[in-house]
Amino acid sequence: KTFLALRIAVNREMEELGQFLFRTPATMNSGARWVVLSYHSREDRLVKQAFQKGERAGTLRVLTKHVIQPSEQEMMGNPRSRSAKLRCAERAPAA
Repeated sequence: KTFLALRIAVNREMEELGQFLFRTPATMNSGARWVVLSYHSREDRLVKQAFQKGERAGTLRVLTKHVIQPSEQEMMGNPRSRSAKLRCAERAPAA
């Protein structure tokens, strides 16, 4: 956990993710789908907030009202998938 925290801080991963989440909707065509996999709770919180903000602004339509997580069967076959969380949104038509 210490190494993970250092890596996140040194690489400015949360800031980079925030910029990515802010800029991506503007590059999407109407109806395009955006799927994001996160592996850390802080990452997932940023993704969730960005999708909610986009939905409130009318630029995104969130397709996954609840986060999708791996099944028990998937985790047994692929233990690293345990922390994965998937969220999906669609670019709303331009007004």
